Amino acid sequence: MNSWLPILNYLPAMLYGLRYTFLIALITLACSMVFGGVIVSLLRSRSPVGRSIGFLYVQIFRSLSPYVYVLLVYFALAGVTGWKMDPLTAAIISLTLLNTAYVAEIYRSALLTIDGGQWEAAAAMGMTTWKTNSVIIWPQALRTAIPLLLNQFIVILKDSAIVGVIGVKDIVYVANAQAAITYKQFEYLTAVGLIFIVIVFALSRLSMSLERRLAWRR
Repeated sequence: MNSWLPILNYLPAMLYGLRYTFLIALITLACSMVFGGVIVSLLRSRSPVGRSIGFLYVQIFRSLSPYVYVLLVYFALAGVTGWKMDPLTAAIISLTLLNTAYVAEIYRSALLTIDGGQWEAAAAMGMTTWKTNSVIIWPQALRTAIPLLLNQFIVILKDSAIVGVIGVKDIVYVANAQAAITYKQFEYLTAVGLIFIVIVFALSRLSMSLERRLAWRR
């Protein structure tokens, strides 16, 4: 029991690191939702070039691990362009590039649930493509996508655990730093694991609750 007391004393510092974990995850999701809309527009484009670009983006950025992207953006990009970015920026950019591909697929699957007859009805009423999308199609698609986006947020939250390798002082980085001093790797990493389990369980329950409510309203 005494071996766990230092972890309890160091818990405030670990929870402070958790703020960076949530900050990265929230900004990444927000950016991915914006850029995911661009990619899904390319995937659904009438232009073969646009569809090819969207397809290649999704395939490339779903093929490698977050660890690889973080290292590529932070080290390789700086070596090629000479732009030395801070670790937090590199973490957000790399995770956004990756998760944009997944969010685009979420949007695409949500849009496929929309009855094609609604497009015809909107056209018959003289509505433009932009107005049809903004007023009729996307509001319905986003309602379907919300639980999936929350699940993607959970994935981003877990993936962000690797950003410590480039110096972002998230909860894993803080725990590892203290574990290296005290030689209590098992205790500190177990504490981090338990914190993630609690967070992911709570978010998963929220996602299921949202999915049931939205399904009931449809």
